[in-house]
Amino acid sequence: METLFLCNSKYCNGLFICKYFVTEGIYTDTGQLINSYPKNPERVNFQEEINTISPLFVDIYNESKEAEDRGLLHIAGMGYRKSLEFLIKDYLISFKEEDEKTIKELFLGKCIKGYLSDNIKQVAERATWLGNDETHYHRKWEDKDIKDLKILIDLTIHYISSEIQTKRYIDEMSK
Repeated sequence: METLFLCNSKYCNGLFICKYFVTEGIYTDTGQLINSYPKNPERVNFQEEINTISPLFVDIYNESKEAEDRGLLHIAGMGYRKSLEFLIKDYLISFKEEDEKTIKELFLGKCIKGYLSDNIKQVAERATWLGNDETHYHRKWEDKDIKDLKILIDLTIHYISSEIQTKRYIDEMSK
């Protein structure tokens, strides 16, 4: 059974649908809530450095999170992988000032191996491996999943943000 409701909050007044599994009883019917729609997932907020350097990464990552929150796990992983590519390439073009045409044309793996420093390279490479598992028929990393992919993306973000902040402070506080 599906039922339409109107939120009684003065700040919302939105409509939503609840889906129930109904069991017929002798005297009354009982229902168990299965799900409600629409889902309005919260956006992930990133550090200002990440928002500035790669706004498309932020959008793609949040779209992937929304897919994951809606249970669309087969496409969410591919989206997270795509977001990683935008983050890495935008970082190389904007912060590292690498040639835009060259970076855009390279495969992500070559960008990682050829242009990133060691810490970022190590975690970004592994995130790419798991992201590729999300796009291919056969999984190479059977014991890893989308949660591991997100952790590796978070670590990549951490190292990129740290590098940007470090450079900013060194530039602002030169001798």
